[in-house]
Amino acid sequence: MTFKTVKKPSEHVKTYIYAKKIAIITYLCPKIYNNMQDIFDTLTQFVAYCAQHIKGDEKGEAQMFLDRFFTALGYAEGLKGAGATCEFRIKNEKKRSTSFADLVWKPIVLIEMKKKGVDLSLHYQQAFTYWTQLVPDRPQFVILCNFDAFWIYDLNINIYEPLEKIALTELPNRLDALSFLLPEGRRKKPLFNYNKEDVTVKAAEKVAAVFAALMKTRTQLSREDAMRYCLQCVLAMYAEDIELLPDKIFTRLITDCYEQFPAKADISDLSYDLIAGLFQAMNSIGITPAGIYKGVDYFNGGLFQKIVPLALRKYEIDNLLFAAEKNWRNVNPAIFGTIFQQGLEKGERHVLGAHYTSELDIKKIIDPVIVQPWNEKIDEAESLDELYSLLNELSSCKVLDPSCGSGNFLFIAFKEMKLLERKLIAQVRELSTRREDSKRLIAFLDSYSFVNIKQFYGYDKNPIAVELAKVTLMIAKEMAWLEHKESYDNKFQALPLDDLDNNIVCIDALITPGGAAKQWIEADIIVGNPPYQSRSKMLSEFGTEYMNTLYTAYPEMNRYADFCTFWFYKAHETLKEGGYAGLVGTNTIRENNSREASLDYIVNNGGTIFNAVSSQIWEGEAAVYVSIVNWKKGDYKGQKFLYFQPEKETLLTQYAVPFINSSLSLHIDVTSAIPLKINTTAPKYCFKGQKHGHKGFLLTNTEAAYYLKKNPKNAEVLKPYLIGRELVANVGAKPERYVIDFSQKNIIEAGGYKELFKIIQKKVLPDRKTAADNQQNENQLLLTKYKKLRVNTSYIQYYQSWWQLIGKRPELVRILEKKKRYIACSEVSKRPIFEFVSTKIRPNATLMVFTFEDDYSFGILQSAFHWEWWKAKCSTLGTGFRYTIDPVWDTFPFPQSPTEKQIAKVAAAAVKLRTYRHEVMQKNKWSLRDLYRTLDMPGKNPLRDLHEALDKAVGEAYSPPAPPKGGGVPPIGGAVLPIGSSYPPFGGAGGDSYH
Repeated sequence: MTFKTVKKPSEHVKTYIYAKKIAIITYLCPKIYNNMQDIFDTLTQFVAYCAQHIKGDEKGEAQMFLDRFFTALGYAEGLKGAGATCEFRIKNEKKRSTSFADLVWKPIVLIEMKKKGVDLSLHYQQAFTYWTQLVPDRPQFVILCNFDAFWIYDLNINIYEPLEKIALTELPNRLDALSFLLPEGRRKKPLFNYNKEDVTVKAAEKVAAVFAALMKTRTQLSREDAMRYCLQCVLAMYAEDIELLPDKIFTRLITDCYEQFPAKADISDLSYDLIAGLFQAMNSIGITPAGIYKGVDYFNGGLFQKIVPLALRKYEIDNLLFAAEKNWRNVNPAIFGTIFQQGLEKGERHVLGAHYTSELDIKKIIDPVIVQPWNEKIDEAESLDELYSLLNELSSCKVLDPSCGSGNFLFIAFKEMKLLERKLIAQVRELSTRREDSKRLIAFLDSYSFVNIKQFYGYDKNPIAVELAKVTLMIAKEMAWLEHKESYDNKFQALPLDDLDNNIVCIDALITPGGAAKQWIEADIIVGNPPYQSRSKMLSEFGTEYMNTLYTAYPEMNRYADFCTFWFYKAHETLKEGGYAGLVGTNTIRENNSREASLDYIVNNGGTIFNAVSSQIWEGEAAVYVSIVNWKKGDYKGQKFLYFQPEKETLLTQYAVPFINSSLSLHIDVTSAIPLKINTTAPKYCFKGQKHGHKGFLLTNTEAAYYLKKNPKNAEVLKPYLIGRELVANVGAKPERYVIDFSQKNIIEAGGYKELFKIIQKKVLPDRKTAADNQQNENQLLLTKYKKLRVNTSYIQYYQSWWQLIGKRPELVRILEKKKRYIACSEVSKRPIFEFVSTKIRPNATLMVFTFEDDYSFGILQSAFHWEWWKAKCSTLGTGFRYTIDPVWDTFPFPQSPTEKQIAKVAAAAVKLRTYRHEVMQKNKWSLRDLYRTLDMPGKNPLRDLHEALDKAVGEAYSPPAPPKGGGVPPIGGAVLPIGSSYPPFGGAGGDSYH
């Protein structure tokens, strides 16, 4: 049976289709239908009741409407019986007020009612804002309703387009889409007319597969041309579904290629002619008058300026046909991020630091820096003149993404600015009550430029990303045309496509080809997700030449900061006064050198951070933790919000705060802490352990035992080698390996340990030589081109002392030789666990070493005071906190004037804690990690009590003593010690141990 296509079916046609669907279900599945018949009947009665009695007054009828709706769904006691709440309170900390959501039913649905006939799209942002604040148990679905229609959203899938729009009269026939609202036991996964995300992902995968196939089989085809061909196909598929191309022409052509694929042939010559011919027609000015491509209009826009005809293979045609048969009318342009991700080799994507950003994460920037400031302006406008002025300002506002990737940030920004524009014009219409006001509006709209994609700018080094971003914005424009072609924006022309070559540019956003700092456009708003690359890997990933050029262009930048900090610095430097910016960065931007180069620069140069995510797990492919920072160049008077993601949680916790510091911390603010002379000058007390640099230096315990037995002299250089994991995870903190340490020996002395020396000579020397030779050759090539270039010589230096560890720590070794024990902790940890270690054991670089033997110093280091300082000043690695000498130790102040009684109390509490730990671990055969995991369990815990007792004793040591009799000023006793101070750092405890 065939059906005639109806472009805009009438209500009678729709009713017939739904009735036919119910009839089919009844015939095939009578049991299911009979179970739903009662709800079908009650919903039919509900529709009839609304038609007769409901006028659509949001204030007066919303609750009654919703209560009867829930009764019709099968809840005898209405919405209360379902567990839903009307007028649900949602606090607005920013405006210090409370809003009321019309209905909240956690974790099922949020329903927001609007008056009859209103444009629901204008109220999407309000519902989205409510939804973001409904934690915990945030509802999965959001419904906007204006008494005539129900728009159903799943904001976890798509943040703009509803999955379904159901007219009130269609409710009885759409139980498949309403099934998530039914009572327990009858509730099922909803079936929507089409699942846009599923179509998006599958279509993207097929197009990406075509790109991969072209790259694999066409050796002469450049990656840029292959990607352009795929994007031309994508735009053609989209254009035919929104009727910018006639009669499904691309689908018909690719179908012809599929059906007429020559037998026993590898490729289709027909595809070479047909598809390229279509693209040529799309690149020809005017409408094609006749022939195969009759009716094809002029597209151009830069995308079709270059056409490379391709004879497609069967596999490629199959994939394009699959994609073409999907409905691209409501495509989510975020698919281009997917294509971009799959189109880049993983190795290149890693070097570029490219990462796909989800729409919800993008909204964490776009809402604070675009939506919220503009909504405030609109709400504060009191006259038509002010609204007209805002329209002109909005249509000239420039948005820049300096690392645009496939353009998703720019797409979301464009969508939100078009919604703001619609809101502004709706308010102008509402206030235009006089005839002269209406005439003024008509005249204004006739000359008004409207928000357009020419206001949006992007940079990216990758030419494929640039083409993707252009197409993303082109589709954004066409979507806007679809939405507005029958409304106020009637002069908005779909074709030709805009040429975005001057807007989206393929450049390095940081440096020019000549090596100078790149100048960005002066933007009102800067957004984006800059590339990630840690400072430690920048040299190896980018190369010596690029890094020297970069540091030459930005001599003021900290050379120990991560790569993304350049974008924060540059964004604030470029931003207009009063402008807004929001960027994603690795969470190291809160820490140490990276913070100083980025967030410290912002707040010290007139910027105000007003909305930030301190740290969250990245939702994309990259296994990293990120910070999201939104700031204004200038003073920000509104409420500020700081968000945290608790460990093992997916949702963020919001805190309204009066001030956000550059550490993005709720607690201790250490951004102004300075190095203490007593901590940074000799004798030093804090060291990082030794770094071997080559596995050839390591022996198993069994191997070590053999060489120690064979020659006892080997014990002078063959030492147990402890790493951070073993300290906390092994019973008794037992090392699993030994290290051959010739670090204190010259080559003659090392040769005296023949067996051990031969091991190093055989395993380490060849690799050190190869690495040094390679580095020497690379440096010679660079110096030939750049004579004054600073080159990396680390491998050359390692070769000069090939028999030694690369991290020798001679000062640490000399100190340990004079002591019996030292304090150690894992360099990266989720909780503070310190332990004494015998000096017979050498510490690995994954350990932090404190060269104290006394119990008082142990107590201070093990205390919550030191831990809070550690967390506030450290860098992070995933969810762990990385201890660093600079700035954690160098700035940490010990109690300045503790009494001998306070010192003894701290030492005694430390001994009591360690004694208990050792007794429990020995009895249960536990490791330190096993023991400390009991703190995660509820209930009283002796270990917790002992830590609290230690913290109390340490707190008393930090407290200033009472003023001396007869007046005078007591010694300094706070948490800051001025640089150059000579206060004894350990309260006079010396090296004694108090038991």
